[in-house]
Amino acid sequence: MELKIHPDLQKHIWPLRREEFNQLEENILAEGIRDKIIAWRGYIVDGHNRYLIAQKHNIPYEVEEYEFEDIEAVKDWMDANQLGRRNLTEDQWQISIGRRYNREKKGITERGNQYTKSATDQNDTKQTADRLADEYKISAPTVKRYAQKAKDFEELSKTKPELAQSIWSGEKSLKEVRKDEKKEEIKAERELAATVGKDINTDFIFKLGDFEEVLSDIPDGSIDCIITDPPYPKEFIECWSKLSRFAARVLKPNGFCIAYSGQYNLPEVINRMSKNLDYYWTFCVYHEGQTQIVNAVNLICRWKPVLIFQNGRSKISNTIQDYFISEQREKSGHDWQQSVSGISYLIDMFTHVDDLIVEPFAGSGTTVIAARKMGRRIIAAEIDEETYNIAKFNIYDKTKE
Repeated sequence: MELKIHPDLQKHIWPLRREEFNQLEENILAEGIRDKIIAWRGYIVDGHNRYLIAQKHNIPYEVEEYEFEDIEAVKDWMDANQLGRRNLTEDQWQISIGRRYNREKKGITERGNQYTKSATDQNDTKQTADRLADEYKISAPTVKRYAQKAKDFEELSKTKPELAQSIWSGEKSLKEVRKDEKKEEIKAERELAATVGKDINTDFIFKLGDFEEVLSDIPDGSIDCIITDPPYPKEFIECWSKLSRFAARVLKPNGFCIAYSGQYNLPEVINRMSKNLDYYWTFCVYHEGQTQIVNAVNLICRWKPVLIFQNGRSKISNTIQDYFISEQREKSGHDWQQSVSGISYLIDMFTHVDDLIVEPFAGSGTTVIAARKMGRRIIAAEIDEETYNIAKFNIYDKTKE
């Protein structure tokens, strides 16, 4: 019997990974093709890989014709058949269940042959989700979640076929693809913001360059508070020594230097900052809706230290709590971008209206935006030119509201 390959049916099967295909080919060369190739109206339904290997090596095979009402019923059977395979990725398995649910909800059910029955015939009282949940030992809400995942995958196949192909081949998960998509969106937004921001003139002191150099003209003892978020990785540890020296010079007596910090280098950060300033306290900022898995120490982290140092030693005037909740952070302007609400809390607790704040690591401009909205004066610096231009755009965009 002459077999044909239907493009829609070929695209409906999850492909074998290269090592799996090679192993199948090795087994067939040693033992021949033992399982029949399943066909419908001459089109291969099950056995595409076996057929390709047979054609390549001129190996005989047997064919069994199945009867299906239409091509959608064929796809239903293919999904059910593939779900019995052990080489599906987690995404492939879930999408296959989701596709079955979506088709059956449209009324296109497995029917018309001895191998399948309609949803109604199988159980008149159970809903499609309940039946599939029982079949695959999952919950009905999970089936519906997989159905949405299948829809997302189908939409991705239409709009971005190259990304869908990476899921199809098992190279990436849908979650990884969505994450890559988000990165591309953010990258495009940043590029646009940097282009527009380049031509924006600020109405406050905002300088491009290393803060120690470009803010060297700030008079000694003239700044009420420093609020900043220096880079955390080890290669930037010297930034903390520079910040300590700078803060000791420009802060007024008993003025505060407040800095977000990572966890890894915390002891060394505190040591470097304490060379020129007095350690006051560590605040905890809890980020709503976000978690970070720190694989090196096997922890799930939802908070960040905010280090409080002082140029001298005196108590703050009001009793405040050392724990605050920050709204979910944006990442449109910078990878380490903090939320305006978190910065605003610190500004409110440690400064007064018309106080002068310095932000040496302006990043996307969050501290500047919060300070200006709260009636504080501010001076800022940013060393990276693209980030500097993004910050100018963000500051203009957010403070004009």
